[in-house]
Amino acid sequence: RKECGGRLNKWDEEERVRLMAELDAAYFHLYGIDRDSAEYILSTFRGIHDPNPHLPKGTATSQFILEKFDELSR
Repeated sequence: RKECGGRLNKWDEEERVRLMAELDAAYFHLYGIDRDSAEYILSTFRGIHDPNPHLPKGTATSQFILEKFDELSR
C-alpha cells in the first residue's frame, strides 16, 4: 500500500456498473454512433441483456446503457 501512495480503493459494485454504462454511452456519442446502431452493437454482446442485480429494479446492462445514451442526447 505504502508503495502505491496510500489506501487501495474499494469499488462499490453498483457504482462500478453505473460508471461503466455511462462511459459506454459517452463513447457511442463520441464516435458518432446513433441510437439504432448502438442498440445493434449492444445486441451482439452476451450477458448484458439479463437483469443486473446492481442496477435499479434489475435492469439489464444493455438497457441501462441505452438509457444513459438517451440522457446524453438531450
